[in-house]
Amino acid sequence: MEIKTQDGSLLNVTKYGNGPVLILIPGANGTGDIFTPAAKVLETNFTVITYDRRGYGRTVVAPPLPSDAANANSDYRLKADVQDVFTLADEFSPNNPVYVMGTSSGSIVAEEAFIKNPERFHRVAIHETPLNTVIDKTGKSNAQYAQMIQEALGGNFDALTNFFENKMHIQPIDAQMMNLSKDAKPDPMKMKSMMFWLKYEAAQYTGQVIDWSIFKAHKNRIIIFNGTDSVGFLPQTIDDEISKEINVPVTDIPGGHLGYAQKPSAFAEKLSATLLA
Repeated sequence: MEIKTQDGSLLNVTKYGNGPVLILIPGANGTGDIFTPAAKVLETNFTVITYDRRGYGRTVVAPPLPSDAANANSDYRLKADVQDVFTLADEFSPNNPVYVMGTSSGSIVAEEAFIKNPERFHRVAIHETPLNTVIDKTGKSNAQYAQMIQEALGGNFDALTNFFENKMHIQPIDAQMMNLSKDAKPDPMKMKSMMFWLKYEAAQYTGQVIDWSIFKAHKNRIIIFNGTDSVGFLPQTIDDEISKEINVPVTDIPGGHLGYAQKPSAFAEKLSATLLA
């Protein structure tokens, strides 16, 4: 189905099941279909909403991207992503708070949405957030990240794989699935999404500064997930620091950084049980 936003964009949305509304926010993959197997398990307890974020899949964005959206410090796309979460919440649960699970860069969307209006959410689950500002107070790693992005956008794909392997310590299960392993053959469709993510999202989203005091004040609504198969990956280190900052324990969940696609049934069962606990 298509849901129209305030700016005239059309979000490509899929709805599963019945019950309290759970919105799943994808990361760099960008499309909601990556959650399909997990959603079919979650639908026993929730009305599950998956969707293609702006710039990905079959979502149609009405206003053209401004030229400065590619600037590393731009929050243009992130603000639009956040507004889309509220559009979906208002469409499917106008009178009740919703559940949200954001993964990877999608978790940053969830974080920003929660800050904007905590009362709109029953619980928010953060899955392996890549928010560099949590552990990089000097900006050093952001500078390295920006350099990698420019090299990759210039055609040096090895810069991307090397960065994920040597700086972010990606685990093999995720490198293979994300087409970032050394022996990976380029997938044109995955590369198209990856290049969009690199240009408009990688630096822009991970460089945001979150007001964690709001999370701490509502910590009973926050869940932090780390995958059992992605131990050592940089986003897990970031989650650990957020855990200390807001005094919310990290919860293990099956699979790696893409656990919802790698082990969808086990991931969904753990997510459901934790959200409803």
